[in-house]
Amino acid sequence: MNEQLAYEDAIMQDAILYVKEAGKLIMDLINMPLQIQEKKNQSDLVTEVDVRSEQLLRDRIIRDYPDHWILSEETDGGREDSHRALQRPTAGYGWIIDPIDGTINFIHSIAHFAISIGIVRNGVPICGVVYNPVTNDLYSGRKQGGAFLNGQTIQVGKEQELAQALLATGFQAIDWKPNSIVVEQIGRMTGRVRSVRIMGAASLDLCLVASGRLTGFWHDGLYPWDVAAGIVILQEAGGTITNVAGRSFALSDSTLIASNSIIHQALITVLQ
Repeated sequence: MNEQLAYEDAIMQDAILYVKEAGKLIMDLINMPLQIQEKKNQSDLVTEVDVRSEQLLRDRIIRDYPDHWILSEETDGGREDSHRALQRPTAGYGWIIDPIDGTINFIHSIAHFAISIGIVRNGVPICGVVYNPVTNDLYSGRKQGGAFLNGQTIQVGKEQELAQALLATGFQAIDWKPNSIVVEQIGRMTGRVRSVRIMGAASLDLCLVASGRLTGFWHDGLYPWDVAAGIVILQEAGGTITNVAGRSFALSDSTLIASNSIIHQALITVLQ
């Protein structure tokens, strides 16, 4: 193993330790009364647990990798230029973290939320870790190193056509309204696919595609911390991720289409 691979393997193992430590913190606090604050609106929420989880992750990264940069939801999420900042990516290694992806699920005690860490080198995602502390499911992937669920190799499903496909999507908080484009898109899918789910945690939804439980996932209005980890895991599991125009997905994109690769063009055609 060359020096760079060994270094990145160490980063990956540390990321796993960090998410498990954050997961323990979350589970220790999960039954306590929550202080809930709105960010953009009543569908965009944050709790003190999100903030404490993020602080733990940032502290660990700063302690162990002081020369790496960090982009995180609760600290940097107020920056309107989070996508633009990644159009000219910073050199070196960076950590893109979501301390609780699926905060509304967490608030309502629904066991579909996760801590997500994506690691990039010179702007390219190279490692991803997504951990659901309730189910103890740990998804991980490293560029050219495979994708795993709890240490076991995973791969995307083999559905050959849209009629066999189970898909997922979601609403960005500001688009939770009757005339949302997502409502219209789901209408287009009705009768063409097996079904559509809205589960509320993009990082986990990407991992469900990677493990073959879902066939595809699309979402508009995502941020880098929603997808940085899942990109690597899904691609290493054999999946495809593009923007709505069908071009390779970049962290500066906000609209994402992911699939098992086989149905990808058909999915793009319907969504366009």
